[in-house]
Amino acid sequence: MPYNQSSATADSPVLELDKVSLAFGGVSVLNRISLSVGQSEVLALIGPNGAGKSALLNCVSGVYRPQQGARIALGGIRIDHLPPHKIARVGVRRTFQGLNLILDRSVLDNILLGWTPLFSLNVLGMLARPLRARREEREARERASEIIALCGLKHLADRRCADLPLGILRRVDLARALVSDPKLLLLDEPASGLSHDERPIIGEMVRLALSRKGLSVLWIEHDLDLVFSEAQRAVVLHHGDLIDVGDPRISADRARLISSYKAGRKAAAPAIAA
Repeated sequence: MPYNQSSATADSPVLELDKVSLAFGGVSVLNRISLSVGQSEVLALIGPNGAGKSALLNCVSGVYRPQQGARIALGGIRIDHLPPHKIARVGVRRTFQGLNLILDRSVLDNILLGWTPLFSLNVLGMLARPLRARREEREARERASEIIALCGLKHLADRRCADLPLGILRRVDLARALVSDPKLLLLDEPASGLSHDERPIIGEMVRLALSRKGLSVLWIEHDLDLVFSEAQRAVVLHHGDLIDVGDPRISADRARLISSYKAGRKAAAPAIAA
């Protein structure tokens, strides 16, 4: 069923997860995770390696199918039964920790790949309906040009990705995810591999994403300083369990989230001196 913007009100969550569980070979990876992401909200997933963060993103994007009894909905419409390309089509896009860019192709070519799920014609359809195919290609290029400018990549549009530094490639990955105008953006450790001096790029990327009207962000991140400066809420995962959630902009919540992260269980907020 296509995603219907009118099905979600301004106050209803963009993404809802209810009792999402996942196991491989009898080993539990996610244990009945329930959470939601609001309209234009940045929700960060934090926790140690093996906490289940990437597994959760893979369930939302359709790479993994959660166990029976789970519910994942976008704008009130269930998507947990859909394959990845259909989930992308209804408005969920993602960046990748490993980038997954085609390095011997240009920045523009890679960004255009983000439009692929929206093409209505297959190869035979393009041959049978060339006028429509050209119209869709023109629309894709116009949209890519807009996103290239937004992400500060205009001067690099024709450069091969293989010739560009990692920080720029992170921007290309973001632009590819944004080109189809999604409703939910999944960011998978975008700061991975960046030097300390390059990490402010990620905060800028999050703000660029939020400049798209109505876009919400679910963001995996290990850099707590980045999370606490850019996210409206943070969820702590540990061994597949959701152990804490709070607003890192509030001092008491931030202190408790750090303690929960370190302890591997929900902690009381440390006393904060007046």
